[in-house]
Amino acid sequence: MNAPRRFVDLHTHSTASDGADTPAEVVRLADRLRLAAVALTDHDTTAGLAEARAAARDLPALRFVAGVEVSAAFSPGTLHVLGLGIDESSAELQDMAARFRAARQERNPKIIARLQALGVPVDMDDVLAAAGGGGDRPGRIISRVHVAEAIVRAGFAADRKDAFTRYVGAGAAAYVPKERMEAGEIIAAIHAAAGAAVMAHPTQLQLDGLTELERLTRRLMDVGLDGIEVYHGDHTNEQTRQYLDLACRLGLLITGGSDYHGAGKPDVSLGRPVVPASVLREPWASCWL
Repeated sequence: MNAPRRFVDLHTHSTASDGADTPAEVVRLADRLRLAAVALTDHDTTAGLAEARAAARDLPALRFVAGVEVSAAFSPGTLHVLGLGIDESSAELQDMAARFRAARQERNPKIIARLQALGVPVDMDDVLAAAGGGGDRPGRIISRVHVAEAIVRAGFAADRKDAFTRYVGAGAAAYVPKERMEAGEIIAAIHAAAGAAVMAHPTQLQLDGLTELERLTRRLMDVGLDGIEVYHGDHTNEQTRQYLDLACRLGLLITGGSDYHGAGKPDVSLGRPVVPASVLREPWASCWL
């Protein structure tokens, strides 16, 4: 008799945004790792969810959780909100995703123009090739990761990290800011899609201490925040304990995930860090497990 599956990964990315594996490949890998549940949370798009869900139908021991990851307006660091357990047919959610895709379509040519002015000979065809070819398919996200890969292929950076540092990362020579919505708007769209709104990787907020984090968390709870991503590869053991304590004190949903991107982030493995399914609270536990 097979042992019960006890772990989940509720933060992954596929070729629908900036991951290297197809949605189906992410799901099949999660099953091989004997996860109880996996969420696909591509940036600003739900384009990969149908393929991932179809793959999961052939894997009865694995539960699939439809998700999305969205960037909110915030400073000094990065505030990302995960929508977990969403209904991607929601008009409000699709309107938000379409708005972000349009913003990226305006942003990418500006980045490329800045690169060309710096003498880096890449164009949109190079970026699409770095994203896997096939043209700019509906719903697919073309991001700075793909621009960075095009820079590497052109021989102007050693790797993607180098390309971000020198060219397309925040503050770099070819950087162009991305349009972001207020967190409350994002959370409202996630709730309209029957999803749970979760603050992703709190360490990336770059806040000065736990007091500021609790203050921000309470403000986000006032506009509907449901949970905190306690478990993430960027978190130290001490941070994980601190975020767990905060979520418990405030009665928030506890989630976690790898932030898996495949070969583009070879140091990040699906299913790591380990996230016990037992940390999920009702009513989400019943829905997702």
